Formats: sequence, structure tokens, C-alpha cells
Amino acid sequence: MDSPFQQYLGQELRCIDTEIDQLQRQLDLLQEKRSGIHDFAEQHRALLSPVRKLTRDIVEEIFIACLPEDRNPYMSAMEAPVLLTRICSSWRRITLSTPRIWSAIYIALPDIIRGEYPVPNHLSMEEELVIQH
Repeated sequence: MDSPFQQYLGQELRCIDTEIDQLQRQLDLLQEKRSGIHDFAEQHRALLSPVRKLTRDIVEEIFIACLPEDRNPYMSAMEAPVLLTRICSSWRRITLSTPRIWSAIYIALPDIIRGEYPVPNHLSMEEELVIQH
């Protein structure tokens, strides 16, 4: 049989253990909430990017500087200007609405349009002239 003092100490320890359990649950909830906010902030970090603070005319000049200097740019998804339209909707809008970017672009024509292949027999003379010119 326990003494009243031992019973008292046992009861106090159980109360403290219960309080620790409650605090641990609160701590777990707070850590989970903090983790969620941290993950949300990381996912939206791009919104805070310094490039978003640049004015449109500066961005246009940067995009123009991305164009090759030794030749006209190709219509290729692997290089500017087409590549710039694939980054985000904002860059697409800026790129597509900046005439200087598109003023000297190389567009490869299919061989049939350049007249290097014979026109198929089923086309009329008028269609043949349109294709050759």
C-alpha cells in the first residue's frame, strides 16, 4: 500500500504527464501549420522574384538582347524569341507584343513553296503560280 505522499506524487506526475501530452499535441499542430505555411511560401517564391519588379521597357530590352546578333533568329522553340514565349504568360505577352523582336526573323519555308519540288499534277495552274511565288 502506498503512503498518502506517494499517492500525491503519483497523482501530480500523472497530471504533469497529461499536460505534457496536451502541449505536445499543440506543438505538433503548430509545427504542421508552420510547415504548411513554409511550403506555400516556397511554392510562391517566384512571385517575389526581382525580375517581376522590372518595368516592361527594361524587360523588352533584355528580350531583344537575347536575340542572336550574327544572324536572324529562327522560328525555333529552342531559342529566342519563341523560347521566351514559353516561359510564362507575362513573358509571352511581352514577347508577342514587341515588334522589334519579330522584325527580322528567319522562317524556313517548305521546299514545295520555294519551288524546289515539282507541283503535284492535281493542282490547277493558278494554285501552281501561288505556290511558286
